[in-house]
Amino acid sequence: MRNKLIWLVALLAGACSSKPAVSSADSAPGRKPGDKIDSILPMTEYVRRFRVGVDAPAALRGGATTRDALARDYLAALARRDTTALAGMLVSRGELAWLIFPDHRYAAAPYELDPAILWGQLTHANSKGLTRAMQRYGGVPMALLALECSRDTLQLTRGPARLWGPCTVRYRAGDSTLTRRLFGSILERDGRAKFLSYANEF
Repeated sequence: MRNKLIWLVALLAGACSSKPAVSSADSAPGRKPGDKIDSILPMTEYVRRFRVGVDAPAALRGGATTRDALARDYLAALARRDTTALAGMLVSRGELAWLIFPDHRYAAAPYELDPAILWGQLTHANSKGLTRAMQRYGGVPMALLALECSRDTLQLTRGPARLWGPCTVRYRAGDSTLTRRLFGSILERDGRAKFLSYANEF
């Protein structure tokens, strides 16, 4: 089990492409993840660098057709300890670069943030959240009873994608019926749904 978790973290951390170029501004002493980028380079250049070596998808790949179906697949994959399926349910770097970030609040003033920093934050949170979920629920059969998600209109302010979260899951495990925040946010675009965040409450 430990080896599987180590492999999963490595898979998520290196998912979908090569490391983006880093400018001297990005590597400046004292810079922390989440810091607003300075104006040494325009946002178009940060986006261009983030897209280097990454294919441009026409639509979300994989995932599910609805949020409920995605949540069911997530519970089933946890029960199977299927780390490959769980990693495949996440938004990829290419999907973030081409389909999501251009419409994100961090792409425009006054909130500009290098997409490479955002991707690093997501990768770290997803690895941590999914590792905890596997440790707690891996191998446990769970049945989805209800999914409730709030619409997130702060991060995505325009475009065809819709972001939902936080989400709570009501599910049955054995003789118990529980309600938990088992994952973070779900992205929907053109009839497909994938996880943007696996951050959870444990």
